[in-house]
Amino acid sequence: MSLLLNRKVVLKSHPQGALKESDFEIVNDAVGEVTAGSVLVRVDVLSIDAFIRTTLDGGGFHTSAQLGGVVPALGVGTVVETADPGFAVGDTVTGPFCSQSYALLPSVMLRKLDTSIAPATAFLGALGMATGLTSYTGIVYVGKAKAGDTVVISGAAGAVGSLAGQVARLSGASTVIGIAGGKHKVDFLVNELGYTAAIDYRNENVEKRLAELAPNGVNLFFDNVGGDVLDAVLMNIAEEARVVLCGAVSQYENMADVRGPKNYLKIPERNASMLGFTIFHYAHKHAEAEAQMGKWLKSGELKVREQIEEGIENFPATVRLLLDGGHYGKLMLRVH
Repeated sequence: MSLLLNRKVVLKSHPQGALKESDFEIVNDAVGEVTAGSVLVRVDVLSIDAFIRTTLDGGGFHTSAQLGGVVPALGVGTVVETADPGFAVGDTVTGPFCSQSYALLPSVMLRKLDTSIAPATAFLGALGMATGLTSYTGIVYVGKAKAGDTVVISGAAGAVGSLAGQVARLSGASTVIGIAGGKHKVDFLVNELGYTAAIDYRNENVEKRLAELAPNGVNLFFDNVGGDVLDAVLMNIAEEARVVLCGAVSQYENMADVRGPKNYLKIPERNASMLGFTIFHYAHKHAEAEAQMGKWLKSGELKVREQIEEGIENFPATVRLLLDGGHYGKLMLRVH
């Protein structure tokens, strides 16, 4: 196995402003030797998540990519060699594989997948920690969605957002409104995912349109975007609203000068709350969340759109695609 060639995406330079494909470099390296307690995995599909951008500047919340180091990413793959009796050649596994064609990891970092439950890619999407479990946790455990709520989701056509709105609806929300960029995404949310309505932030005034769609105010806002979108929704929150901060993709291209909300005084004015969360703090709830998402997925109540790009060499372009909002649902990259 040591003769295998590993193609890696490494960080060539810390981004200056907007991320450029030239900030990455594709290199070839030899695969290391499998030693006791380790497993060699052929990386089949990588999850392209917004958190990847936060690792590239150094000093971020997530593990930082080092200059010349492989870029972090989650993935699913196939065991090709193992020195742990708990894993067999051919097992489908998931783990923090990073942006490379082969990953040699301690077995404790891997999870064996039962693909009779769902296809492997579902464990990066609807059943994945950074996607499905994040959406469920934010809506159910943090946002405490309940019957009759008016719920708003920003970044609603993305991986987390496209699931979060459905979780809200399946949890009893009476009105679910998505915010996304472009008429095609508005149509996707309403016609395919069952959102009550959607707002095109690129061509509509979000604050004004939301006042029309939610005249009694927003009870729960699940925010993936931050910036102007967050400010617009804060102007429309109801009494005792819950604002859940999941992400702020509008800020990720300038992490040295992150801008907070200007309209945060609406929180005390309306006796509301603003809560942030990361999925790591809810490890004790992961099994429960995955079980419920799995039931909805199996029954067809949960609709999932996967967009899979091709080739490890296209990892930089696919991350750029994510940041530009040029995708629907769960964005992934097939490595081989």
